Amino acid sequence: MSTVINSIILEPVNPKNNVQVSNILKGEIEGVHLELISGKGPFQKNVPASKGFYDVLLSLNGKCVLKTQSQNYEMGTRYIAKLPFNTMYELEVDEGDVCSCLLIRKQLDEKDIIEIAKEPDSHNSIYFKAFSDCIAYTEKIKSPKTINRMILPERLVPRFCMGTVETTGPDEVGAHKHPMLEQLFLGLPECDCIVYADDASITLTENMIIHIPLGSNHSVKVKEGKKLSYIWLDFFKTIEGQNYISEEHKTE
Repeated sequence: MSTVINSIILEPVNPKNNVQVSNILKGEIEGVHLELISGKGPFQKNVPASKGFYDVLLSLNGKCVLKTQSQNYEMGTRYIAKLPFNTMYELEVDEGDVCSCLLIRKQLDEKDIIEIAKEPDSHNSIYFKAFSDCIAYTEKIKSPKTINRMILPERLVPRFCMGTVETTGPDEVGAHKHPMLEQLFLGLPECDCIVYADDASITLTENMIIHIPLGSNHSVKVKEGKKLSYIWLDFFKTIEGQNYISEEHKTE
């Protein structure tokens, strides 16, 4: 059976509508729910507290204000916010402003809840950063000129982490496998590279999300004059599987 790389293009902001909420790749990865929240202000989105999910917001374009725990956080383009666990929050966009955010809701199991209880201070607080302020890392499968950042380090959310990869062609991310996790790629602005998985390939471009087939031998190549720029999202099957990140990624 041939390998299939599932993909979707995120819809641009519709300036005629106050807010659009779209489910992305519904059911693609068990326990992972993605919502694209976009539109032109004024609008608000209120999210109640939940013990069943852990929420992470990526601000992809525009600006908005995140309100939680009586604090306001101004999110511009390329910001990440790990929300405090089991805490309500509000996303607000002022009149005339546009915003495009990806909400990642990670469903929790019993072992996840146990891990959260071990570090209550970490899970009761927000993690909020611009991508450019996130810690850099290196990896054997990537060239020295690649710029890699951990935008959501491992263990801030049980069995979930994220990072960015940027380079210019000619360059590549070497072939590798990771059967302990499910992975998505989200193309950032100007991205134009080719993703390979076993016998399949797809061109990853801006605002495209692709699902790397589980256990596939995959790699990424970018041609001369082109740019590789994407977010990777790793969803681990077990708590122990998270060790893969610290073993393979070396922080500066």
